[in-house]
Amino acid sequence: MHKQRGMTLISWVFVLLIIAFFAALAMRLVPMYQEYYGVLQIMDGMETELKNNKLTKKQVMTLFEKRFNTGYIFSVKKGDIEIHRGKNNVHVTKVIIDYEKRVPFIAQLDLVGHFKTEIDVEPKRK
Repeated sequence: MHKQRGMTLISWVFVLLIIAFFAALAMRLVPMYQEYYGVLQIMDGMETELKNNKLTKKQVMTLFEKRFNTGYIFSVKKGDIEIHRGKNNVHVTKVIIDYEKRVPFIAQLDLVGHFKTEIDVEPKRK
């Protein structure tokens, strides 16, 4: 009697299906998170911009639009950006970006990513 060595064809098919599933998942999720990290980099740059300059809401929105355009950020819309002024001045001190990204996955199933980030440059009072 011979002992079986290795995997059968059916077991290889199952292994390949599992690998294909996770590869498809990664191909959908990686671009979503790359875009989010692009938003984080833009927010870091905007934090420096808000600390060093006194900007109005319109100026901040214009800067975001330009940076999102050059950074190929298409998921963040104007309605996803909240801009707040300081308590004692008219200049912008806080920005919140809260958005969702949906990508189709398999049949009627979508992958949904909900991302929220904020910057606050208002000096803390003691």
